[in-house]
Amino acid sequence: MNYTRYTLKKYSNVRITLSVFTLLIIFLFGVILPKSTRAVTEGNYLNSFYINAINNTLAVIKASSGNEEYESSENSIKYAALSFFGIDILNPISIIAKEIAFLNKEDSGSEVSNTDSEVKKLKTFILNPFNLGDKQVSRSEATTENTNVIANLYNPKLKQTLNNAKPQILIYHSHTSEGYKSSDKDATNAGSTMDSSKNVTAVGDIIEEELEKNYGIAVIHDKTVNDRGDYYGAYKKSGATLSKYLKEYGDFKLIIDLHRDSVKKSIVTTKLNGEDVARFMFVVTEKNPKYASQKKIVDSMIGISNKLFPGLIRSQTITTYEYGMGFYNQNKSNNSLLLEVGSDNNTIQEAKNTGKYLARIIAEQLYAKSE
Repeated sequence: MNYTRYTLKKYSNVRITLSVFTLLIIFLFGVILPKSTRAVTEGNYLNSFYINAINNTLAVIKASSGNEEYESSENSIKYAALSFFGIDILNPISIIAKEIAFLNKEDSGSEVSNTDSEVKKLKTFILNPFNLGDKQVSRSEATTENTNVIANLYNPKLKQTLNNAKPQILIYHSHTSEGYKSSDKDATNAGSTMDSSKNVTAVGDIIEEELEKNYGIAVIHDKTVNDRGDYYGAYKKSGATLSKYLKEYGDFKLIIDLHRDSVKKSIVTTKLNGEDVARFMFVVTEKNPKYASQKKIVDSMIGISNKLFPGLIRSQTITTYEYGMGFYNQNKSNNSLLLEVGSDNNTIQEAKNTGKYLARIIAEQLYAKSE
């Protein structure tokens, strides 16, 4: 009796084991084998391990199984993983924003919402602001085509009654010895010279003559040499000269510290009324307390120049410094300007030609009767 029970129990265990094994075989044949068969017969189901290895190791090579449904499932996992790190693979802008740190969206703390909103933000990205010291400024400027602009030099409507007792314009030179070439035949660019017929004082003479003769505007033209010996102390010396005139006459309608630049001639030369003319530009110091008033004058004169004499002012109309050397004395008057006429590669005649046109611009600025 006991032996019979043991035999039946053992037989029952064997049946259970066989049943489980049979079910496992059915599962293997029903689930795994069809995929293997497809892999052999259709070549559609590649080993996913190698696909992922290739895709993740060699990003520029995209391995494909040929099964779009499978790849879609795999891609959805990839997208979810990338989204965890703030990257939307379907949105290149999010990748650019991640990789190029200085490109900021309008709100750097905002999350990526959708492609349309990111495109709008991309159109309005800004560069992270940074400041350079005065000695770190690098100026790049386009040249001008040497076209001949025909323009009316004089405006007789601006003529005033000359009153030398009440000068309206003060012209001086912090770098008095800045010179120009005698002619284009000079092999080298001009340096410094005390010859007043070849340096910036000659340009000041033309402006003075034109303003007084043609427009009745009294001018003081100070030719004190401020840059002899201590070049870097020139602004301190010229500042003392300026303070002397301000104390004697009060303020002026315009105070001009007249200089010349040191750049290629093609940048600073144009043609007006058949003659070569040196182009000019302004220099400002935006941290000086008078800057706001000065900037209005500069902008106005730029507008006048562009209207009357296209191409006369340089494409870089203004060079801006924060402080310069003692604000270049621009902190002493609301009407103080620094002008650079041409460069050391211009001839003295080209620079003097500019003086005639500057006189008209100044007269227009004072009396606002431009045609």
